[in-house]
Amino acid sequence: MAYVSMKKMLNDARDGHYAVGAFNIVNYLTAKAVVDAASDLKVPVILQTSVKTVKQFGIEEFMSFLRPICENADVDVAVHLDHCTDKEYAKRCMDAGWSSIMFDGSKTPLEQNIKDTLEVKDYIKGRDISLEGEVGSIVGVEDDIVVHKDDAAYASREDCEKYLKETGVDCLAPAIGTAHGVYKGEIKLNYDLFKEIDDISPVPLVLHGGTGLSDEMFRKLIDLRASKVNISTAIKIAYCQGMYAYSSANRDENNPLKLDDYVYKRIYALAFKHINFFTLGKGSIEDD
Repeated sequence: MAYVSMKKMLNDARDGHYAVGAFNIVNYLTAKAVVDAASDLKVPVILQTSVKTVKQFGIEEFMSFLRPICENADVDVAVHLDHCTDKEYAKRCMDAGWSSIMFDGSKTPLEQNIKDTLEVKDYIKGRDISLEGEVGSIVGVEDDIVVHKDDAAYASREDCEKYLKETGVDCLAPAIGTAHGVYKGEIKLNYDLFKEIDDISPVPLVLHGGTGLSDEMFRKLIDLRASKVNISTAIKIAYCQGMYAYSSANRDENNPLKLDDYVYKRIYALAFKHINFFTLGKGSIEDD
């Protein structure tokens, strides 16, 4: 199919009342597993890269192996830079081939968030690159962005309306009670707020902090037109625990290819289950 931005896939998802899975991959193996799962299900997918992960490899080096995976896929694939707070770094990634950018100015006052988002949007002008923004502060740790529980702030309908009107972003992540990382304690999502924001939004809404939500929570938010669902922590857990499980069971074996194959299958299964549920409405996230 094609290496694309997120614009069309998310607009189609919103109209069709399903969601596109967006997975924070960390290397070639995880990227290939996610794209292979989407290809087998014949639905689009988003590969997300954190700024920290990109810096670990280098911008050009990371894109040198990501782009061929996308271009050789049987489905549409977007490569999205997640939670970038550095405008200049976002520009460098766009120049290197990223097809989608999230500029995260949510920790700054709304006016500054709008101003900085507009600078990134202006740099995109004339290119098929999608732009995601965020309003409100989502609790937890994502990359090097830390939001403590006491500092978390729900998005407001008024702030979202102003932000959307003035920035013209392609999709919006409003803070509605989800969290980055592993949830601790009761999860309290504000579904009414999500609906209020969707009602005034001309663009699709994004759900951050997907790892740990129940089938019922996902189903309700997708019914409310959540069009993109981010999965990051689950990938990290499957990757690290997969390596540990295989190494523990095969202590006398030193075969990197077998180890990689085992971990690949773990990531593939996780991605397949989530994509099948989000986009096709089948199966369950909660099944082991």
